[in-house]
Amino acid sequence: MARCNQCGSELPDYYTSCPNCGGSVVRQAPPVQPAQPMNGYIPMAQQREVTGMGAWFGWSLLCGILPIIGPIIMLNCAKDPTAKNYAKMMLIWQAIGIVLLIIFGAILIPAMIGYIEKANRVRRVYGMIAPFLLR
Repeated sequence: MARCNQCGSELPDYYTSCPNCGGSVVRQAPPVQPAQPMNGYIPMAQQREVTGMGAWFGWSLLCGILPIIGPIIMLNCAKDPTAKNYAKMMLIWQAIGIVLLIIFGAILIPAMIGYIEKANRVRRVYGMIAPFLLR
């Protein structure tokens, strides 16, 4: 309930000035009651941010298109703790993938070069013998 500043009469909440004297209206805030636990349940002090389905799709697309950079952007911009954990997980998995790529690349590239050289040697040797075998 609101009260008039000048005459003190009580007015409905939707009044902006007093109809009796024309004075301004003072609004009283409703009393705040502390949260009481109900059946052992204590309400959360603050609701957490929830990421929608479209945002998840966008974040996943960003992490896939921009490895390492995408999860860092997501980690700094997302407000949902679940999305931040997803960004951390993607960052870890992408770092592991890059390390494995470097290790296997260091092993497989020299092996492929050796295989190509060996295949060229065999082709040269059998290329000289093959005309004699076809007669």
